[in-house]
Amino acid sequence: MNVIVEKRYILLPVSRTAQAKKLIFWENGAIRAELDVRLSRDPDMIMSYDMRRFLGQKLELTVTPEVNFVPAFADEPPARGDEKYRPVSHFSAPAGWINDPNGLVYMDGVYHLFYQHNPVDTVWGNMHWGHAVSADLVHWTDCDEALFPDETGVMYSGSAIVDEKNRTGLGADGVAPLLIYYTAAGDGGEMSRGRDYTQRLAWSTDGGKTLVKYPEPMVECFAPGNRDPKVIFCEEMGSFLMALYLHKHEFMLLRSDDLLKWTPIQHLSLEDDMECPDLFPLTLEGERFWVFSAAAGRYLVGKIVGGLFVPVQSARSLSFGQWYAAQSYSGVKDGRRLRFAWNRAPIQEMPFQSSMSTPLELSLARDSEGIALCVRPASEFDALRTDVVRGRDRMTLPGRSNDIIVDLPEGKSITLTLIGAQIDIDRANGVVACCGTEMPLNGSRRLRVIQDVHALEIYTERGDHVMCVSHMADMCLNRIEGKGVAFTAWRV
Repeated sequence: MNVIVEKRYILLPVSRTAQAKKLIFWENGAIRAELDVRLSRDPDMIMSYDMRRFLGQKLELTVTPEVNFVPAFADEPPARGDEKYRPVSHFSAPAGWINDPNGLVYMDGVYHLFYQHNPVDTVWGNMHWGHAVSADLVHWTDCDEALFPDETGVMYSGSAIVDEKNRTGLGADGVAPLLIYYTAAGDGGEMSRGRDYTQRLAWSTDGGKTLVKYPEPMVECFAPGNRDPKVIFCEEMGSFLMALYLHKHEFMLLRSDDLLKWTPIQHLSLEDDMECPDLFPLTLEGERFWVFSAAAGRYLVGKIVGGLFVPVQSARSLSFGQWYAAQSYSGVKDGRRLRFAWNRAPIQEMPFQSSMSTPLELSLARDSEGIALCVRPASEFDALRTDVVRGRDRMTLPGRSNDIIVDLPEGKSITLTLIGAQIDIDRANGVVACCGTEMPLNGSRRLRVIQDVHALEIYTERGDHVMCVSHMADMCLNRIEGKGVAFTAWRV
C-alpha cells in the first residue's frame, strides 16, 4: 500500500499474543525503515511510531506475513489510559520497551538520559535511542526519539561526552559539541543485511535535541558482536579511553587524542560478566583508583600505570538480581560519580515495559577483602522523602512507593513481609534472600529498601551490595512486618 506521510505518528495496533510481523517502509524501491511488530486486528494497545523524518514523502508499506492492516496517522501519540502499574519513583518510557541506559551526560545544568528503546512494542527489538532530560535526576521530561536504525544497523548501547575543547572540530559558533558514541549493530534486519557491528559517532550542537551521524565509523569490527563503547577522559594519560565489549568475558581499551581516531591499547577479562562496560575514577582516602565494570555487576578496581589499566585486586560483585547494564554519568561538576542501571523487573498489563533504577551515587570503601565499590541512592532521590512513619513489628506504609529503613535486631535471623514479598535475613549464613535471589549481608545491622509498584531494591548498610527483585506490589497489603524489627518509612 502507498501512503503520503502528512502527520507525525503512524498508529500501530499491537497484541501481546500476536505473531510478529515485518513492517517495511519503502521509497523508490529502497528500504527507509523497518519494524518487527505484533500487528493485530484485535489489539491490546495502540503504539505510535515517529515519522517526522518522512513528513511530506510518499512511502510504500509492506507487511510480512500479510495482515489486514490499514495505517492511520496522528499528530500526537495516543493518550495514556489507566496506568496503575506505572512506576512511581523510577523512570519509565512513555510507551514501549526500554533496556540499557545510554549516553548519560550532564550538560548546561541538564541531566540527559538516553536509553535503549523499542517504541512500538513491549518486548525487546527495533533498537532505537529514547531520550529524556531532568534538572534533578528524579523528575523527567520526555524528548523526541534520538537515534533511529539505518543502513549501518540498529542502534545499540553507548555513551556520551561533551567535547569541551572541540577536538573533533564538530562544534559550531563557539558551542562545544555533545558526542554520542554508539554501536551500529549490522545484520539486524533487511536494511543492514550482511554488515558488521561498528562503533559510530553522532553529535549535537543544540543540547541533544538534534543528532547528526558521522559518516564513517569510529572503530571497525574487532570481533563479531563487539559493542557498547564507553568513552571517558583519563587525566593520567592526558587522552581519552574507550572501553569496548568484544565477546564472551573479553573487553578492549582504546585510546584517542582527538575523539575520532582510536587505537587499541589493551585487552581485559572480567570473569562471569559480559557487555556494557563502564569505566570511571573514584578516590579513596585521597588515593585515586579506576573502576572497570560490566553488565551483571562484576567489577575490577585498578590504577592507570604506564598507560594501561592494572587491577589491584580480583574481581568482585556489587549487584544481584534485576539490575543490569549500569552506566555512569560524564560531565558532573560536583565531584560525584552518578549512575543508572536498567531495572529489568517486568511490569504487567501496560503499554510500556521495564524501568531504570533509582539514581545512584558510587564510592569506594576498604574492607577485609580489599576495596569495595559501594552504591546508595543519590541525594536527589533522598529529597523525594515525605510523610515519614515509624513503627515496630508491623507498620502501614505511607505511599505506593516507599523508602524504608529496617533496623535489624542483634543476633537473630528474621523474616520480613513487605507488601506481600518475603525477605529472609539469615544471620548465621550472612545472606539476604527475596523472590529467589540472594546477596551477602556483610554484617549489616540495617537495610534500606526502595519499594515501587514493580520491584524492590535492597541495599546493605554500607552499600557494598545491592539486590533488586521483581515484585508487583499488592497495595491491599500496604505494610511491612517483622517480629522484633524497627522500621522507618517515607513516601517517595
